Amino acid sequence: GGGSSRRRSGVRRRGRQSPRTTRVALRATATAAGPAPTRVKISQAVAKGADFYEVLGVSRDSTQEEIRMAYKKAIREVHPDLNPDEDANEVFVMVQEAFRWLSDPQQREVYDGVGSKFGEDALYDYTDDPILGTLNEVRKIRTMKSAISLVNSCRTALTLKQAVKIDHDIRDIRKRFRKWGTERVKWVKDYFCAELRNVLEYPRLIKRCHPFERLSIECSLAQHMSSGGQPFGKLLGAVKALRTQITQQAHARAYWIARAPMGREATFAADAAIDELFDTITDHEPIFQQLRDAQNVILTTPCIDLDKPTVVFIGAPNVGKSSLVRSLSTGRPQVNDYLYTTRQLTIGHIWHFVAGTPLLVHGQMVDTPGMQKMPDEAGQERFNLMDQLTLGSLQHLPSACVFVFDPWPVSHGLLSVKEQVKLRDALRRKFPRRPWIDVITKVDLLDELEDHPEVDTNIEYLTGIFPEAVKVSSLEGTGLDLLNMAVRQLLEEMTRVVRQLQRSKIRQMRLGERSTFIGKEALTLR
Repeated sequence: GGGSSRRRSGVRRRGRQSPRTTRVALRATATAAGPAPTRVKISQAVAKGADFYEVLGVSRDSTQEEIRMAYKKAIREVHPDLNPDEDANEVFVMVQEAFRWLSDPQQREVYDGVGSKFGEDALYDYTDDPILGTLNEVRKIRTMKSAISLVNSCRTALTLKQAVKIDHDIRDIRKRFRKWGTERVKWVKDYFCAELRNVLEYPRLIKRCHPFERLSIECSLAQHMSSGGQPFGKLLGAVKALRTQITQQAHARAYWIARAPMGREATFAADAAIDELFDTITDHEPIFQQLRDAQNVILTTPCIDLDKPTVVFIGAPNVGKSSLVRSLSTGRPQVNDYLYTTRQLTIGHIWHFVAGTPLLVHGQMVDTPGMQKMPDEAGQERFNLMDQLTLGSLQHLPSACVFVFDPWPVSHGLLSVKEQVKLRDALRRKFPRRPWIDVITKVDLLDELEDHPEVDTNIEYLTGIFPEAVKVSSLEGTGLDLLNMAVRQLLEEMTRVVRQLQRSKIRQMRLGERSTFIGKEALTLR
């Protein structure tokens, strides 16, 4: 009897978990144990049946060097910086996609095995179930209607759909219409307050987000405010005040309607009170429009998927990070000659088959805003939001880093080569265990050494400090094959890290804990 009682009490204790937590834990457990094959498309840029070898103009038995030379030849003809034609840009995208798969011998072997069906919809041992990400709850909040649309929908439900019906069981006509008028006013109040309450969930949900996701939303809203938008907190304060005003008006009118001397007066007073509530809503139309603009900013915030391995490209402003992300992934960041081209995160995607396994990894490459200030022990108070976003991609995410050097600081950037080295060393000291690659870019400009002889000295200086740094040129394709393979190795390493974080999250959900996110602190080896 005692053992049975303990078992029953144990069942009751486990039953205290919320149904939603149980469902998420079960889904996550199934994902970790053995996910069902998922249908994905691993090549968005190439049409069905397209041959990567034909795109590059080489035969299937070509050597890696011949593939590199063919890519360099093709890229000089269709690169957007050299050929602004729209058709050339489409060819450029296909050439980039073909080179990404054929320049890595391991991925080329996979492509040769699939043949002409490569890039079509197929089933792979891969799951896209969100486990670590928390931004989905924020984006599920309904976009605010305009004030006029909200009033019209309320009027339609109240009149045509007869949301509030007359209680004919009450024989006293005065009491009958008192009740009907009071319930109509309260129903309109509840209708408006429910719509406004939906928006007021933002502070609670954003507070529960992952720190990096909160930072991304904050940065997007700050850019929106700098371009003429209203502060988001001020808008939420106005909505809260409007909700309070509607509640007070409705209660005051309902109190009088419930004590009207005649049923007809109660009906007329209810109609007047409802029209007054409608006017209150329409008078706040500017608040509704400005809030919708802010909601659209939140919905379109570029945010890193926490359930996918990530490689972050970091460096000083305008050192060529955007060009590398565009060459190695599906990302299309803006590339220009002026400073601070990247003003927010730009995320590119890449598919990768892990060596010796059937696992297909969906990786992310992130182009971050350029940094000037050195991270130190003083914290992030002196960083602007763009610097905090770049630093946060390493501080809050399990990500690998590609640091990009520019040997042409006089004409292309703000920091000298020695200042770039100081920035790199400061970041490396702050994140000593982070998987790391150093890259020297824009080496295609060496032909201009006659006008700038110090560039050769800068490259030798960087090579002497970082002998394993990859020298690349996005314009001519030099070194991109080596960088492509190195980045794919980083993705494999970060895949193991992400899986470990997911297992920690699953254990947390099984125990019924209500922590909002799993950070990199959960890693036992970090």
